[in-house]
Amino acid sequence: MSAVRLVSLIDVETRVLNAASRTELAFITVNETHALSPYRLAILWSAGKGVEAVSGLAQADPNAPFVQWLERVFPILAGAHAEPSAVTAADLPAELAGQWSEWLPSQGLVLPWPGAVLLLAREDSWSEPERQLTARLVRAVAVAWRNFDRPSPWARLRRRGWSGQRALVTAAAAAIIAGAVPVTDSVLAPAEMVPAQPAVVRAPLEGVVDKIEVSPNQHVAEGQPLFSLDPTTLSGKLEVARRELATAQAEYRQAAQAQVFDPKAKSQVAILLGRNEEKQAEVDWLQGQLDRIRVRSPRDGVVVLDDPSDWPGRPVAVGERVMLVADETDTEVEAWLPVSDAGQATPGAKLTLFLNTAPLSPVRAAVRTVAYETTTRPDGTLAYRVRAGLSDAGHKPRLGLKGTARIDGDRVALAWWLFRRPVTAVRQMLGI
Repeated sequence: MSAVRLVSLIDVETRVLNAASRTELAFITVNETHALSPYRLAILWSAGKGVEAVSGLAQADPNAPFVQWLERVFPILAGAHAEPSAVTAADLPAELAGQWSEWLPSQGLVLPWPGAVLLLAREDSWSEPERQLTARLVRAVAVAWRNFDRPSPWARLRRRGWSGQRALVTAAAAAIIAGAVPVTDSVLAPAEMVPAQPAVVRAPLEGVVDKIEVSPNQHVAEGQPLFSLDPTTLSGKLEVARRELATAQAEYRQAAQAQVFDPKAKSQVAILLGRNEEKQAEVDWLQGQLDRIRVRSPRDGVVVLDDPSDWPGRPVAVGERVMLVADETDTEVEAWLPVSDAGQATPGAKLTLFLNTAPLSPVRAAVRTVAYETTTRPDGTLAYRVRAGLSDAGHKPRLGLKGTARIDGDRVALAWWLFRRPVTAVRQMLGI
């Protein structure tokens, strides 16, 4: 064996073992083997697919007369030769041997391995070193071939005696058993940490918001100004009331002095005194309202407010909520349950919150309330509001953290857990 052929053998073996697909392996086998033993034509045939590759062709046409003839020849060669062997037309039946010279050179070399045969053909006979070289290469091809010719799981079962009916019955039984396994029914819902007992700051009277004096998440002390209403209307009414009070007081003093000399003025004193008291009460009331337009914090805590810039200039009604002041650590879970899963959450159910900031440290809670009607969320979807109190009173995540809540329900069969929604959708579609 010359050094050149040995290097060629190593190179082709490496390419064979590194082939990425069965098609690439077949192409290398019929074309690159020429470096070891020159030939005019190489054909690769497999028991499953027939003629898979022909040297010099990108793809063999299965309807070509040449390929049709090869499909009849190769089963005979595969059955007659289990080891590398030289073949000629004399090794074929008479009806096939007569066409050998039409399609192939006179000398052939059959290189079989389980499930496939490689045929090399040329005019010269094959020497023993050439047979050994090509046989060595074919062993490497057989190893790579097995990697791409592994039977499917279904085929392996059939080889072990599993008939279609038996496999179907076994699979059905396994599915029934698996479907009866009890699992905990659960639903997922977006959730966040909200204040448990916040102080609601409302508009004390009807008016227009003039200024927001705090920012979201700001710590405030009790009595600190939060926002104020526009004082223009009340200031104008108070000024008018004060002038009317001054007029009423002047009229009262004049009547009180005149009653000494004029008996008719004495009857007017009581009327003017009542008017004077009425105007004084109106001034006191307007002054009290004006003192209330600057709203102060009812407690220490954190301001819960969306966007301060949305409030200035907005009219508010008496009692309308403007913001919250809450204890940052006195929190609970608020989840939004989809309408389709409304029945899966009940008071007392276990809730596990996986925070976005700490997904590996779930927060345990118990459902406290479930709203009986849906609420429109900011994204336009309808959902039921769920409130849950934290189980660990010593560990309360801060206000505003968001995550996903898993609400556990009753124990149900795995089949019901998997097919509950499809069954519901089918019933709604069919009306049954």
